[in-house]
Amino acid sequence: MTLTLSLRRRDRQPKLAALGLAAALAAVAAVPADAAKGELKPVKGTVAAADFIARDLQDKPARFSDVNGKKVVLLNFWATWCPPCRKEMPAMEQLYRTYKGRGLVVLAVSQDQAPLKTVRDFAELLEISFPVWHDRDGLVGRQYSVPGVPTTYLIGADGRIAYKVLGEYDWFSPEARAAVELLLRAPGK
Repeated sequence: MTLTLSLRRRDRQPKLAALGLAAALAAVAAVPADAAKGELKPVKGTVAAADFIARDLQDKPARFSDVNGKKVVLLNFWATWCPPCRKEMPAMEQLYRTYKGRGLVVLAVSQDQAPLKTVRDFAELLEISFPVWHDRDGLVGRQYSVPGVPTTYLIGADGRIAYKVLGEYDWFSPEARAAVELLLRAPGK
């Protein structure tokens, strides 16, 4: 009997390893190829940011139009399982703390299919002070044609998308701050 149990355990090890490898590959596939080197790119033309409703961390409905078209918005699509997302959050927090008094809103919309508690715990762990919303079904992500996480839009006070970043980005870099300051100086609606 000991021999049988030992063989069964050994038979499971390759299966568990294959399952772990499959999960890791799926996570990598969900991240854009340029996730490690996101670039702040101007959006050509006039593209209005679409309104949407998601859930806030208190599980209440939150409407994007409450801030869009009134303030400059950094709209970030992310997930708790995404290492590049986790890496860029501290710079977003620093950007938010620096410019919130001048009219910047940072809004992070989680694409996690996990329960809201997972997202809330993550936000608390990283001490995020900006609004975090949950798009568990991915409807908002699809509405914005998000190819993977992180994907971020920088939206002017006029409600138009000015910049887009696919992948991880240093949101407190001189380039990012210059873009935010330019949008903060621009006339709103």
